[in-house]
Amino acid sequence: MLEWSEKFETGDPLIDAQHRMLISYVGRLETLAQAVNPTPEEIHLFMRSLEFLESYALTHFKQEEDCMFRARCPAHRDNLQAHSEFRDFLKQFKRQVDLEGWRADLVLELYRSCNVWIARHILRVDTWLKRCPDEKKNSVQNN
Repeated sequence: MLEWSEKFETGDPLIDAQHRMLISYVGRLETLAQAVNPTPEEIHLFMRSLEFLESYALTHFKQEEDCMFRARCPAHRDNLQAHSEFRDFLKQFKRQVDLEGWRADLVLELYRSCNVWIARHILRVDTWLKRCPDEKKNSVQNN
């Protein structure tokens, strides 16, 4: 299971808090993936987790993209591309769930895909924010 550590810090308190929340939500998927005969509550929790990821992709990604743009972060374009790819992945995944319904292997696939994407993305792209001037990147909190 992916856990928050200092290596994921971007230097922006809001973005780091949102990343912590994302890692926590994705961690719940691991437990759901182990349910062989899921209860209606577990299926509902999975669907809510999927909704959270979609909402997160809209709100957090926008805030992070704006922050990188304002800070003139060299990773801004890479960030836009990675976010677009993740949103596409979520759309395709949701379509699959809509067609096939809840399956433990789908939950496990989402869990594993998110863990890999989060770790790679934060470490390779988002942590570039540490190198950007604080007065520019933190201005996202004042909007």
